[in-house]
Amino acid sequence: MRLYNSFLVRCWLISSAPEGERSVLDIEHIQTGEHFRPSSLAEAEGWMFEALRRAGQTDPDGAPRAEDA
Repeated sequence: MRLYNSFLVRCWLISSAPEGERSVLDIEHIQTGEHFRPSSLAEAEGWMFEALRRAGQTDPDGAPRAEDA
């Protein structure tokens, strides 16, 4: 089975004299509207894969798939 969903990834840098520069990531799962603010790209990848798995367990209307019930 292939699982395909869309994600919007936002990334920006925040600079301040005392702290230096740090990045902020924000990911939105387009199909569900869920948002996540990971602390790393590796954490982002894990969250996206888990969102794909969850989406693969339901029909487009959000009901559990018949083969999973």
